Amino acid sequence: MSLLSMPFLVTNLGGEMIFILEQRLHAQNIPKEKSNKVLQDVSRAMFSQKFINELTKPQEIYSSSATREIFDRLAHSSIMRLSESSMDKLYDLMTMGFKYQLVTCTHPRELIEVTLNHLESIRASVESNPQTVELVDGAISQVVKLCSEISNSEFAQIRQSLAKFFQDKRIKVSLFLQDGIQSADGTIVIPKGGPLVNDETVEAPGTIRYYNDSGAVTSTETFSYALADCVGARLTGDPFDKNTRDSKLGKNIYTVDRTKKREAAKAAAKPAASTA
Repeated sequence: MSLLSMPFLVTNLGGEMIFILEQRLHAQNIPKEKSNKVLQDVSRAMFSQKFINELTKPQEIYSSSATREIFDRLAHSSIMRLSESSMDKLYDLMTMGFKYQLVTCTHPRELIEVTLNHLESIRASVESNPQTVELVDGAISQVVKLCSEISNSEFAQIRQSLAKFFQDKRIKVSLFLQDGIQSADGTIVIPKGGPLVNDETVEAPGTIRYYNDSGAVTSTETFSYALADCVGARLTGDPFDKNTRDSKLGKNIYTVDRTKKREAAKAAAKPAASTA
């Protein structure tokens, strides 16, 4: 298991927490000044230099209960106070939100895009406070530096560690059920097919190469398979550039047009599988 999973676990769950708090504060008609203060306070605690430095050190991934404790403290770092029941619901939504993003990534390196989408969305939510923006920018810089040093195989291990963390978590979310991205038993729906990632080492299935002892290709043959027509064109975006980034995972789902999203889900092909 990877020793670099914690930054991805906490920053992405943290992003989901900010999204949900922002939506709840708006739904409850909390005055904008008070809402901003809550989001600013939580973000400053989450992205303090000391906390981020500790988070990015190589370490075993925390247990679910230990991770929940982190977010209990973060959620109450502001003037806001949540009951245990409200915190349970908040953490469940955070968990299922990031689990959905994790299992629908087309490639382990898409975690870069998911994480940066979260961080940049948080930055937009707190942009009225320069001190908080500076802390978020510092976290973005550290994540970019960390990601640029991680190999594809290490990202695969990180994804595996995170998948194990979320294993058997099947809390039903009404929003997910409405959008067709979750089944009635709580499992996440994984769409079949998708584009090839922007990585020349990743090829579409369907080719077999034969090599000799010196590593040279001696012959090649192709084969057909049922989902061949579901493989899309190769993506071209830069995961580190928000203007060309391909993935939309990690953005605030609570602000999108729900009707359009439901229509898109119905128009999509039936899912190939669901995950625990």
